[in-house]
Amino acid sequence: MQNPKCAKCSGEMQEGFVPDQSGAYQGVPIWIAGAPQKGFLGAKIEGKETYAIRTFRCAKCGFLESYAIGSA
Repeated sequence: MQNPKCAKCSGEMQEGFVPDQSGAYQGVPIWIAGAPQKGFLGAKIEGKETYAIRTFRCAKCGFLESYAIGSA
């Protein structure tokens, strides 16, 4: 995926990430398909489709836009 143009001002978007700081998982956040189900240590994700979240920031206005692309 090429860096998208900003939806607000058409500026250049820069890829980055927002780290997951929940304590259980110290990495890049993920998107999980389906409704949440309670597991032993939080949300149950076993057997569910997951995608790493890619976040882009506009260098001109600071707008953030996230995409769930590719499996995690």
